[in-house]
Amino acid sequence: MGLWDRRMIVVTGKGGVGKTTVSAALALACARRGRRTLVASVHPKDRLSPLLEVPRIGPHNTPVLPNLEAVNMTPEAAMAEYGRMVFRFRVVSHVIFENHLVKAFLRAVPGIDAWALLGKATYHAIEADGAGRPRYDTVILDAPATGHALSLLALPRTLAELAPPGPLRRDGQERWDLLADPERTEVLPVTLLEEMPVSETAELVERLRGDLRLPVRRVLINAVPERTFEAEEVERAVTEGLAPPDHPLIRAAAWDLHRRRLEDEQRGRLAALTGLPQVDLPLICQGRLRRACVERIAAALEQGVPA
Repeated sequence: MGLWDRRMIVVTGKGGVGKTTVSAALALACARRGRRTLVASVHPKDRLSPLLEVPRIGPHNTPVLPNLEAVNMTPEAAMAEYGRMVFRFRVVSHVIFENHLVKAFLRAVPGIDAWALLGKATYHAIEADGAGRPRYDTVILDAPATGHALSLLALPRTLAELAPPGPLRRDGQERWDLLADPERTEVLPVTLLEEMPVSETAELVERLRGDLRLPVRRVLINAVPERTFEAEEVERAVTEGLAPPDHPLIRAAAWDLHRRRLEDEQRGRLAALTGLPQVDLPLICQGRLRRACVERIAAALEQGVPA
């Protein structure tokens, strides 16, 4: 099985590397393959709808494109929906969450709002319809930045180990089994070819594979610029007198080559620190991203991660 067969894909990385853009591109690629797809974001601001060019996406699953639904989860809506989904009936959910042992445990666990978000997203990855078929073939979680993502992904194991016996503990174990299953789940770190993002990505991969033992198979390198100039062309232009060294085009080419050397250095660091395959995603638009740009990133994903 490959990436396109996963039931759960978690996208994370350092803040500002383009996680939501990558999540949207993944969602388009999965939907285009005929997979019933849900892309779920944990960010309070709606970043998905401008990328997909669809009406504003709210806190409940909404069809936005063929084979594609989207949701911008909020802790309040997710907690209420999570209780109804897991415990089936509102009154049972109320009784469970009002139990004094459960309430004491929830108060003691930092980030219980995050658990509501993760609980909702992972529920949909295992949810079945009335005929017993999966409601969604793929759920893409646009997760928080590195530190918060690690805390979020550790919560099911915490519940499975520490929650009072009962539905909450069983639910935590079920979610942990999903996230740790390499046949059903893949965590996708996203980075840029810059020193700080590469360093943080290496630490993220180490924690994911070490402490959490979650499946990580590749790193996505976002916003890779097109290589415009070749070093030999620039040197030939100068040595043959086709252009003086201070000509604007020669200076631009020299800067392009310098940037490329820095990127290659970071690419080598990333490979040495993680040992993972790298998938390049192109720098498409430097202004406001639109769906046409995201579609091109989706195509690059499909090319870089073949079936």
